[in-house]
Amino acid sequence: MADDLLRGDDAVAAYYDRQVRRFGDDVRTLDWGSRRTQRLRFDVLTAGLVGPGRSILDVGCGLGDLADVLPPEVDYLGVDIAAAMIETARSLRPARRFAVGHLLEPSFAAGPFDVVVASGIFAKRTHEPERYLEAMVEAMWARAGSALAFNSLSAWGGSPDEDEFQADPLATVRFCRTLTPFVELRHDYLPHDFTVRLFRKQRG
Repeated sequence: MADDLLRGDDAVAAYYDRQVRRFGDDVRTLDWGSRRTQRLRFDVLTAGLVGPGRSILDVGCGLGDLADVLPPEVDYLGVDIAAAMIETARSLRPARRFAVGHLLEPSFAAGPFDVVVASGIFAKRTHEPERYLEAMVEAMWARAGSALAFNSLSAWGGSPDEDEFQADPLATVRFCRTLTPFVELRHDYLPHDFTVRLFRKQRG
């Protein structure tokens, strides 16, 4: 199944490699609307999850911007399928660890981590995006010691651009509940975006 779901990865990686060569260290490289909305997504993803001594895997890390909002004591690894992204991330943030890789590839052996996060990794997925989302969530959850947090463009947000995938928030939550009963959905911070967080144990 993984080989089938990886179809289209080359096109996605090539798109972001072109973006980074064109824009460099810029929000346009990752198609973020602004630094403000990028930071807002990061805050929603990581609230209460990261602190000194914890380890975090950033899937689809892009230029590694998330690393800048984490405490320096956090053990961070950023992974992306776009080689030019990783090359640039390493030059921008030499104190952090980065690697080219894909969680659905058998050769990816890193982990486990306390927390796994993914921001914006589904937006450009055109080949069986729902199956891809579920497979990636399973792969990320398998490497998450305590929590997984990811976001997506939302089907509740109106008509998508032709080249963007919008997931159904409730269908996504239903799938996540097959992995754990402890699931959190947030759809209150941006009109076209949602975040799902999965936990190993009941919080509080």
